[in-house]
Amino acid sequence: MTQTPVKKTDGTGIESQPRLRDANWTWARIWTRYRYGIITVINLTVFFLLWQWFATSGRVNPLVFPKFTDVLRSLKIGWLGGGNLEGFNNRMLADFVIVQNFWETLKIYSVAMVIAIGAGIPIGLAMGGSKWVDAILSPYVWTLSSLPRIAIYPILLLFLGIGTQIKYAIILSTAIFPVIINTWAGVKTTEQSLINAARVFGAKRRDIYRKVVLPYTLPFVVSGVQLSLSRGLIGVVLAEFLSGATRLGGIGWLVFRSAAAFNAPLTYASLLSLAVFALVLVQGTRSMEARIAPWRQVTTT
Repeated sequence: MTQTPVKKTDGTGIESQPRLRDANWTWARIWTRYRYGIITVINLTVFFLLWQWFATSGRVNPLVFPKFTDVLRSLKIGWLGGGNLEGFNNRMLADFVIVQNFWETLKIYSVAMVIAIGAGIPIGLAMGGSKWVDAILSPYVWTLSSLPRIAIYPILLLFLGIGTQIKYAIILSTAIFPVIINTWAGVKTTEQSLINAARVFGAKRRDIYRKVVLPYTLPFVVSGVQLSLSRGLIGVVLAEFLSGATRLGGIGWLVFRSAAAFNAPLTYASLLSLAVFALVLVQGTRSMEARIAPWRQVTTT
């Protein structure tokens, strides 16, 4: 007598797809499941190999474009220690110069971003929900958001001087407006049919705002946070560029200092560390968006 195979379900009565570990490990299945990760690894490998080949070909000055192996050496020394870097007299500073400046940047960046996001969301909600608030704040929000940060730097410098305070001010002035504007846009574009349906069922203004407007605005808020994080990263590097040549001034200062010392490998290693950090931020916000607004995720084949 033959047995009928039991179909697995996910607890809702819907047949679940077989997991990879339940099936045979074939190249076709591995490719289907991990093809985007495999493509990314191949892509980056080819990119860094071409980098190494071009740098060793002698077609470009090594002071401008170093070998990738030299960049890796600077990354190792800057993060893990165990050597000395050209252009830095203090051996301990040279040993861990990237990690120390990275934590300096991260400390200021994290505090400023918490303030920017924590203040930007309520301001955007208030502007979107109240015509009075919108009329009062809109001229300032749109004007300041369109001004280049470098244009207001002299004014900030007069009030705050060179130091940590001006770094916070530049990051906040760069990062807060994407959150405000995207949140405001989310409230303003809420489907009127949803609001009318809530009113038909007797919902009050507060209930409409809490149960209709806020859920509809969430994806806009997440998009604003994503843009704010990237803008804030630009702001912190700009602030460190402009804050003067102080010891442990952050990754932006390190890029400027290493370039001034003609240490191209350390310059590229610092930029690469910054790029990896930015990539982590982007992937983190994408994961947050997938949890908060899963209906916005588009499945592609």
